Amino acid sequence: MYGLLGKKLKHSFSKEVHEMLGNNQYQLIETNDLESFFSNHDIQGINVTIPYKEKVIPFLDKLDELAMKIGAVNTIVKRDEKLIGYNTDYIGLKEMITHYNIPIASKKVLIVGNGGAAKTCKVLFEDLNATQIKKICRQPRLDDEIPFKSIDSVLDYDIIVNTTPIGMYPNNDDACPISIDDFTHCIAVIDLIYNPANTKLLLSAKDSGISTYNGLYMLVMQAISAHELFHNVSVSEEYRIKIYSEIKRSTSNLVLVGMPLSGKSKYAILLSSKYAKELIDTDESIEDMTQKKISDIFEEQGESSFRKMESDLVESTYKSLNMAISTGGGMIENHPLMMKLKQNGVVIFLNKDPMKIASLTIRNRPLIKSSSDVLNLAKRRIPLYEKYADIIVNIDKDTSFHINEIEEKLNEYFSR
Repeated sequence: MYGLLGKKLKHSFSKEVHEMLGNNQYQLIETNDLESFFSNHDIQGINVTIPYKEKVIPFLDKLDELAMKIGAVNTIVKRDEKLIGYNTDYIGLKEMITHYNIPIASKKVLIVGNGGAAKTCKVLFEDLNATQIKKICRQPRLDDEIPFKSIDSVLDYDIIVNTTPIGMYPNNDDACPISIDDFTHCIAVIDLIYNPANTKLLLSAKDSGISTYNGLYMLVMQAISAHELFHNVSVSEEYRIKIYSEIKRSTSNLVLVGMPLSGKSKYAILLSSKYAKELIDTDESIEDMTQKKISDIFEEQGESSFRKMESDLVESTYKSLNMAISTGGGMIENHPLMMKLKQNGVVIFLNKDPMKIASLTIRNRPLIKSSSDVLNLAKRRIPLYEKYADIIVNIDKDTSFHINEIEEKLNEYFSR
């Protein structure tokens, strides 16, 4: 048996990573009974996740030196009929810190949580020469752990690392029990969660101009290290990065924003086909649902009713992955909705000259009755499009040119 052992695994990308490595036997194994699992399964190689990284240790015959030092296991391999525990999380996190050049030496690091992943982080940060390391949690057990009520004592820390599942799919909107605004010295936030790609903690840190990193790179690199242990093979650096980029690409949503008639619907269709993503056009979806034109909805029910329909549609879809989404032009003015779309979305701003839009024949656009309406909307909305955008494309050439441009910019984005 090969697979991932945990309690709830709907969030996991591990199966996809191991299948890309050629292991089609890898499966997700949910259990509430470790004793029964270890008694009834022939384990060849498994990974272990929340909440079992410490609890599996009594079922093992041996720990390697690193796993013993950490006191947590995320990889188990059968060798000579004995189950041996390893910790490839340490390797994955170290590779992530190296890849992104996150400064740890001489920094104060605050770890949110005190489970197995927190133990791994503490040992790694000690090895990387952090000056101070504290864990903050609900129920402190050790001298290096403090309760949330003592948060004032660590507000000058430089790096924050979330090791808890708070904010993880499907509970995307659960807020981390700390407020990033209180940490005036913070320069980087790491969240080991990778689904969603941007937790509320990371989005809050980005809003404050702080560098942010999710757990996807760590996930892929620890999985590859586990695969190497399972099968006694070596995976090249080039292929490691290829797997990371492909997992990032295949799970991300592409969210098209821009002024009316900037081409969002057209480019969403092309990108959904190019990247095999589910297509969602929010305006078309609302028209299909109501069997009415947008202009008729505005006239009969008012703008507030339409905006409620937009909100309901986003609420029902934003946790999903691998979609190409064409948004209504006014959605950019709804900050909570944009924050939801950014959880898993790469926001692409199609920046078409408002003067060119104003010169077009405009139909079924209830907020645009004249060319001056276009210019007034642009004045209000363009700063918001720029604020939320991950990629900006100036629409001034033909469609094929811009599709190639978007592809190049996405390739760069997904390889980071």
